Amino acid sequence: MEPVVGTLGASRWAAVPPGPTPVSVASRDVSALRDLFGRRPRPPRTAFVLSGGGNMGALQVGMLRALLERRIRPDLVLGCSVGALNGAALAAEPTLAMVGRLQEAWLDLEDKGVLPGGLLPTTVQLARRGQSVHGNAGLRRVVEDILPVATFEELVVPFQCVATAIADAREVWFSEGGLVEAILASAALPAVLPPVDIDGVRYMDGAVVNDVPMGRAIELRATTVYVLHTGTFDRPRPEPRRPFDMALHAYWIARRARFRRDLAALPTDVDVVLLPTGKPPVLRYNDLSKSDALIDLAYRATADELDRRAGRPDLAPAPVVADPVGGGAPAVQSAAVPVERPTAQPAE
Repeated sequence: MEPVVGTLGASRWAAVPPGPTPVSVASRDVSALRDLFGRRPRPPRTAFVLSGGGNMGALQVGMLRALLERRIRPDLVLGCSVGALNGAALAAEPTLAMVGRLQEAWLDLEDKGVLPGGLLPTTVQLARRGQSVHGNAGLRRVVEDILPVATFEELVVPFQCVATAIADAREVWFSEGGLVEAILASAALPAVLPPVDIDGVRYMDGAVVNDVPMGRAIELRATTVYVLHTGTFDRPRPEPRRPFDMALHAYWIARRARFRRDLAALPTDVDVVLLPTGKPPVLRYNDLSKSDALIDLAYRATADELDRRAGRPDLAPAPVVADPVGGGAPAVQSAAVPVERPTAQPAE
């Protein structure tokens, strides 16, 4: 199929069957998009935007539970990296039953070989030959086990995920074809997991170009955007002590700058809700042993924030009950905790 050039801002997209179909995003003028969409009323459309975050992706499971318990369901789901996995599962089955299955999967990840383990320091592992310190076979098995469908077309809710085309540094969106390869591409953490080849193009983690893709939700005409951000940008980072630490610090700064710039550029007529995470601990990137605590923290913080927004500040988060449509799920404790409310900040 020949590439099709679109007229939305400077965006363009190309359909390449039979694999997942990428949408290649060239340079976008955010101000032009804001002006364009500000002139036309949009019908109500709710989007869930799930950021990257590696092992902190467990926080999103708690957020999803709080949203669905309050009958907040998406018309569109967008995911990056680990958010692509969580988001695709929700788009396949937007019920509390699926959130329960996601929770069970996260509690079992420690022994699935998803991330590298062992006693070798990260710097020693990175000195090895090859493009990554770990394979993606474990992650592939997890994705295949969680998803009840194989293609984007089978999803109940429209879903897209982002990856980075390595050769020409493009932001690429997948919205058609096979799900598994697209998610693996979106979650191919640089140096940790290998790049993924789809139809002759090599991809790495979408977080390299767009970790929290709020702007994509605006392009797709969302009027309400719930941002399930794992919150790592706002947590204090240790002072770099080695060249490798400084390289990671620079990567973090670039992603944070993009996030703050996108926040500042959001149209005023779109309701954007940054869901809180609570106060999660600082973990090593490959520590999957705290998923239960992360899910609980984000659930209680998000439930409290949603109830406050609904005008019920004194209502404590309710315990999990059976989903009338999707079935039951494991119970979550519901003690009230202080929540640091996120606020949009202008780009510096």
